[in-house]
Amino acid sequence: MSKAFTSNIQLNWLRTFEAAARQLSFTLAADELSMSQSAVSQQIQLLEHHLDHKLFVRANRSIQLSDAGRAFLPLVQDAMRQLNAGAAQIFTPLNASVVEVNVNSAFGVLWLASHLERFSAIYPQISVRQLGTNWATDFDISTAELEIRYGTGNWSGFEAFPLITPDLRPYCTPQNAKRLRSPSDLEGLPLLEVIGTSQGWDSWLEKMQLDHLLEQPRHYTDSHASAVAMAANSFGICLMYDDMMEHGVLARQLVAPFIDSIPTEGNYYLCYQSDRSLSQASKVFCDWLLSQTRLPQGDDHR
Repeated sequence: MSKAFTSNIQLNWLRTFEAAARQLSFTLAADELSMSQSAVSQQIQLLEHHLDHKLFVRANRSIQLSDAGRAFLPLVQDAMRQLNAGAAQIFTPLNASVVEVNVNSAFGVLWLASHLERFSAIYPQISVRQLGTNWATDFDISTAELEIRYGTGNWSGFEAFPLITPDLRPYCTPQNAKRLRSPSDLEGLPLLEVIGTSQGWDSWLEKMQLDHLLEQPRHYTDSHASAVAMAANSFGICLMYDDMMEHGVLARQLVAPFIDSIPTEGNYYLCYQSDRSLSQASKVFCDWLLSQTRLPQGDDHR
């Protein structure tokens, strides 16, 4: 392969290839990169033409990496990690820093744990110290600059930014889902309820006009993470947010048997005190976290 051949590889082709190869989906790659699916497909085709090798095997509505694609992916990912880390060290005025975050335990387990590798790849010099919390009293005594809380977002003296789409739907194991052809089939199955949430199974069952199931016994826990873990172990059906079930070990064990969801007043919020300026490391973490969510955000951080 000539030097001229390799020197003309476009960085955007590689970025698109990495996302599509990691997701094994042009559609998900397009969502992640804020591109159209046709643009993703076009950039992959340009890269394949340039390399004179097929990187994906296309079959019906799915894609798989070809042998060449599987060999190429770790090389591209390593190069992107080095580029991101180098750029962060050169252009971000940060040395070894620690960001301390009080994190709602469910968000920490179900969302943050599966995304932090991306942050660390870009900012290897920043350590994140998570302190798991659940209740308002835990946050009252917090000394952390940043907090991720569950609630309505109305906390006096705090800036609050929503992190997920607040719609709940049932989730269960694929084995349990096979028993559920319609919502009425929930009768007799354990319903897992999270204490302290404003909407739950009552709201969902009422929307489905299943009032006769409102008296069905429930099992209670104080965390969405616990409810998901119980459901993943084939004990019952939990209600969860779609954005929290896209990545991670537990998410891969559950499916949504019904498309019906309910909007909720509760959400997970990134918070910090309004009258305090954030450290540079905390600003970097805030910007990264909000960039990973799909919700429109407000003003820049102070």
